[in-house]
Amino acid sequence: MLQDMRDKACIAGLGQTKQGKLPGMSADEIAIWAFKLALEDSGLKKEQIDGLMTQQSYGGAGDTLKIGRELGINPKIGTSVIATGAAGAAMVHYAAMVVNAGMANYVAVVYGTNQATNRNRFATGDPESASPFGMFNPGAFAAMNFRRRMALYGTTERQLGTVAVTQRKHAQMNPVAVLKDPLTIEDYLRSRYVIAPLHVYDFCHITDGGHCVIVTTPERARDLKQPPVMIMGMGRSDALQGLATPDEALMQRIQHQSAKMVYEMAGVRPDDINALYVQDAYTPAVLSALENYGFCKEGEAGEFIQAGRIELGGELPVNLNGGQSSETYMVGWGHTADAIRQLRGVCGPRQVEGAEIIQCTYSGGLFDHTLSTIFRRPLSGEVPWQEPTASHCPKSTKSIACSGKQRGAENYIFSAAKIAATYGIPPARIVPNACRPTSNGVR
Repeated sequence: MLQDMRDKACIAGLGQTKQGKLPGMSADEIAIWAFKLALEDSGLKKEQIDGLMTQQSYGGAGDTLKIGRELGINPKIGTSVIATGAAGAAMVHYAAMVVNAGMANYVAVVYGTNQATNRNRFATGDPESASPFGMFNPGAFAAMNFRRRMALYGTTERQLGTVAVTQRKHAQMNPVAVLKDPLTIEDYLRSRYVIAPLHVYDFCHITDGGHCVIVTTPERARDLKQPPVMIMGMGRSDALQGLATPDEALMQRIQHQSAKMVYEMAGVRPDDINALYVQDAYTPAVLSALENYGFCKEGEAGEFIQAGRIELGGELPVNLNGGQSSETYMVGWGHTADAIRQLRGVCGPRQVEGAEIIQCTYSGGLFDHTLSTIFRRPLSGEVPWQEPTASHCPKSTKSIACSGKQRGAENYIFSAAKIAATYGIPPARIVPNACRPTSNGVR
């Protein structure tokens, strides 16, 4: 039964490197950086990691053998997973199954890329089923998706522009995001086409960066630094026939199967979701996910997203990190990381009040892989860690009252001093005492 896997695994460590351009670093070096940050976040030692899963990045990096040697570990399980842009989500699913089966205790899931500084060419069409017909870039499929949506449902470019404009608003509150200049709907409509009817703001922003999450069981998370973020539901479906079944792939209707699986496992409905993250290499993916996962009816997504409905404070906040059009293009990893931070309650001004259940959806390749994960924060009385009444900042002897409220968006990775140095944020903007106390479980 799908329900047998509900809440049997959790995220206990999170590492996210600086995003943007990281000259002088290889993709594997960036991946190892993210791994080290996740270890620091969780409180684990390198020797305790007995599972390693790596996503290969464009340009040939991300080989598990090479990264494992560089890390100096011999895990019980070491593998790379291929599911194109959805590989990170697939590895989290596989890691959850591995720790639940007892095949490993702590699985590090790792990704690093220098695709921006290395100027990798990665968005190419399949030489058999796409390129002969002029489809040389996945963006062409996204453009056809939206052109078909315009024809079938009357969706307009102005309506689609709401996605890019909303995500830029969210990015302006995110210290990790790369693009923060104001963006209005008029700016969007005046911008150049890349592949009509898609404008330049409908495309993801290519960057360097790395991510790592550590997956374990809730019982093993008991002694670690961070409150566990539970993996409540997982779903997947693949349109392997591609354009032989055009609506399954092009319009991403294959997501219906993933939706059925993830909601059945989690035991929830779309109405129970507090925030949604959609892997948006191209903004039409947001419209497809809203319909296919049941947040609105088919053909109504263009209207559904209007009037602030998907903004912070709206009925269904979407891509609160700024999405891949404004934060960074990390093939969905940034969405997973931000969902974890939301459920830890550390997102500062863009925190969803009372966030309990968050869903992430992912698509890979030419929309032929689709996955979804539902995360939740532990329920009161269920949490296996205890929050003390006071502790001390590792960089100071000043006592910090632990009220249970978030203390600024930056405390999920470093001390305030490290954040200022890493992200170039003026020290005056760092929330005082935002660094994480050393005592177990304090957020």
